[in-house]
Amino acid sequence: MDKLVKNNYWMQKGQMLIEIVVAVGIIALVLVGVSDLLTRSSRTVTFQKDKDAAISYAQKILNDYRVSRDEDPIGFFDTVAGLAEEDCATGSPYKCSAIVSVAADSSSAQVTVTIKWDVVSVTEFLSVSLSETLVRPTK
Repeated sequence: MDKLVKNNYWMQKGQMLIEIVVAVGIIALVLVGVSDLLTRSSRTVTFQKDKDAAISYAQKILNDYRVSRDEDPIGFFDTVAGLAEEDCATGSPYKCSAIVSVAADSSSAQVTVTIKWDVVSVTEFLSVSLSETLVRPTK
């Protein structure tokens, strides 16, 4: 009878060890999933922040074209056509470009602003574009 009790004791000890190993494995799987979720969430937040900044730059440029049109409606449509490229802000990773095409009768101009920026984790540039048609004001 003593042998049976001893064997049962050692089997229970081994069973506890297996339970601990399984529990540690399950906890490890859960932690890997949580860390992956945090990494993806962080990337998404960073991308959205960059995109919001780019849209803000594009809206500012479109507003500058609107103000220029309002200040000099006649000269604006005569001189605005073409492509303009520049850094959006000193030291920023954003590159701004604006393409302006004026209608044949100079009654309107289509302004398309594209903002590009480089992301380390992506091999290509990311970009956003905003477009607006500016018409000659009538009095």
